[in-house]
Amino acid sequence: MSTYDNAQFETVAPSTELTTDDVAVADTGSGLLVFEVETEYRGHTGRHHETARTLVGFADVSDWSVVADSLRARGLGVGATTNLPVYDLDELPTTDE
Repeated sequence: MSTYDNAQFETVAPSTELTTDDVAVADTGSGLLVFEVETEYRGHTGRHHETARTLVGFADVSDWSVVADSLRARGLGVGATTNLPVYDLDELPTTDE
């Protein structure tokens, strides 16, 4: 008889689907850095202000070394190039309505 419990664990796998319209991109010249932007409303100015920007992936990359240099210049880890998803341009939200 096994002493291990066969309990089921729910994993929280990161989603690679962009579900928010609060997405910003930065062009590196050899690809796009895709950021999720968090904003908050500030009553004294009467508008939303950006409070955080999180790198969530890449798009349209032609040269990963330029992308890695761009991440270094922004103070971000270059390990993101192997851990974050690469999106197609048509997967990015557009502002056309």
